[in-house]
Amino acid sequence: ENLIVGSREGKLSWFDMDLSTKPYRTLKCHPKDITGVAFHRSYPLFASCSDDCTAYIFHGMVYSDFKQNPLIVPLEILRGHKTSNGRGVLDCKFHPRQPWLFTAGADSLIKLYCH
Repeated sequence: ENLIVGSREGKLSWFDMDLSTKPYRTLKCHPKDITGVAFHRSYPLFASCSDDCTAYIFHGMVYSDFKQNPLIVPLEILRGHKTSNGRGVLDCKFHPRQPWLFTAGADSLIKLYCH
């Protein structure tokens, strides 16, 4: 089992619970607090969003061969929200069937990223 956690320091940690209770990898990707993380149900994608007004999309692959480590590749940084009262992107969710990401911002906008 794998778990991804975002922190208030802008760190994203990937845990492989079958291997260890310590993070397999920790990424410092956001300069501000991470406000949400999301996995895609069908595609090997996950995302994080932050008060820095960005969302990051990653390719994350777990292999059935336990000797091979999980693969994490940053794909894209999405920008488009504006800061409101010190807050940025509040949450992110993937479309259930398409590789599209929805973001909800403190600027009262919901954005769809589908490229």
